[in-house]
Amino acid sequence: MKKKSEKKKWGLILFIIFIMLGTSVSFVFFGFQPQNEVIKYNGIKFVKYPDRWEAKINERFAAFSFLPDEAEKINVPDSSLIRLRDKLEIDVTYDLNSTFKESIALAHHQMALTLGQYNVFVRKGFTANSTYSLPIITCNDSTENAPVVYFREGNTTNANIHLEDGCIIAEAKTNEGFIMAKDRILYAILGVIK
Repeated sequence: MKKKSEKKKWGLILFIIFIMLGTSVSFVFFGFQPQNEVIKYNGIKFVKYPDRWEAKINERFAAFSFLPDEAEKINVPDSSLIRLRDKLEIDVTYDLNSTFKESIALAHHQMALTLGQYNVFVRKGFTANSTYSLPIITCNDSTENAPVVYFREGNTTNANIHLEDGCIIAEAKTNEGFIMAKDRILYAILGVIK
């Protein structure tokens, strides 16, 4: 009986040593995980992840590629983005043959994911007929209840967002510019940037 008790003790001691060695070895090989960078903007805490910035806005999490102070650099007349606030649907469109079609499609997708958290439906389309099953959406389709945001190539250095005949135009001449314009629009809709 005494041998069995000693075997259990040794088994427990070996198990504890194994756990301690395993923990030490994993620390040596993997180290500490770095703390995520945190930035505050107007009282909102933005946390950096490898592929995005995240913030809790109005009790929901929203993801962005750029911080608000970076997106603020985009020229936006005050009244342009007010049309997008408190909407149930926002339509987004672009030219299928755009040089920046991949970036614009990504911007539309990210916009839909983020606004979906706030019960805003983002309807995506093209400015002309295509073989894809997306609708044709042009600035002529813009209404008070379903405004249109048209992402198009422009000659502006960074990006530019303005109102043109009731349609919101987001212009850029780089891939990064379209993603930043998307973030600037989201910040306006969510009330982060006035």
